[in-house]
Amino acid sequence: MEGALYIVFCALLINSCICAATTGRERPKPHEDLTLSEKDHQTDGEHNSEYDHEAFLGDMKDEYDELPPEEAAKRLRILVKKVDSDKDGFVTEQELTKWVREVFSKRLLDGIDEDVKGKDTNSDGKITWDEYAKASYGQEELDEGSDDEETKQMLRTDKRRFDTADKDKDGALSKEEFVHFMHPESSTEMGDIHVLETIEDIDRNKDGIVSLDEFLGDYRDPDDSEAEEPEWVKEETKKFNEEYDKNHDGKLDKDEVKLWILPETDHMMAQEESRHLLSTADDNKDGKLSEEEIVNNHETFVGSEATDYGRALPKHEEL
Repeated sequence: MEGALYIVFCALLINSCICAATTGRERPKPHEDLTLSEKDHQTDGEHNSEYDHEAFLGDMKDEYDELPPEEAAKRLRILVKKVDSDKDGFVTEQELTKWVREVFSKRLLDGIDEDVKGKDTNSDGKITWDEYAKASYGQEELDEGSDDEETKQMLRTDKRRFDTADKDKDGALSKEEFVHFMHPESSTEMGDIHVLETIEDIDRNKDGIVSLDEFLGDYRDPDDSEAEEPEWVKEETKKFNEEYDKNHDGKLDKDEVKLWILPETDHMMAQEESRHLLSTADDNKDGKLSEEEIVNNHETFVGSEATDYGRALPKHEEL
């Protein structure tokens, strides 16, 4: 199913960054499967921490699910001192948000390592366009693609993004540049190219703007013309008309699309996670967390973004 808020793509993105990033024909369109992602990430509009724990902890889930309380507390006390940037003995929403954003950034870099290794065929630490194209599409498809308009268009789009990400214009992408290339939605430097690609992907009639129908995508069941309109369609239509279409002309131009897909999504998600943790662990309701409150709620923190679902906790050898 296509449609729904593009911002939810970040939730999908964070999960996918744990694995090798998708490329070429496998790269997902920005509005694919968002409704499913949104549904799984929340339960009746509330933060679904159990889903987070299951989906993001991955192979490490059993280890941290079975971590003894005293061991989790010991590791959390060390982590709290890192999060408490002003060293006043308390962790505020601002400090938590900053920490979670740093976790997001680290996971982007960590999650792309295997993809870099797979494409950097000469192991010089950079990826040239030739290395990327061959690794992503395959030589056979590249050869056949010379007569295939879809492949040629995908290559043109990828090359344009590649050249934009190549900030030093040396013809190759460093690891950091490759992160921007693979995830333009998380890079301020790639904002314009991300907006352009989104419009090109959604704009079916190629008039350079996004209509409401294009925004919603093909959600209707062709075999059931009388089916009731899904609730999410009603919600997204309302947001399109009231939030995204600033000049209320029934369509989104480039500037409106930019406001739609490029809010400070990493900050928003980090802030949402921080507020969830505060509301859960702030036992005395003073608007901040003491070390004891965090330790007493160790199960919440081990299964949260703040500890990268357990990954950011100090390992045994680091204690």
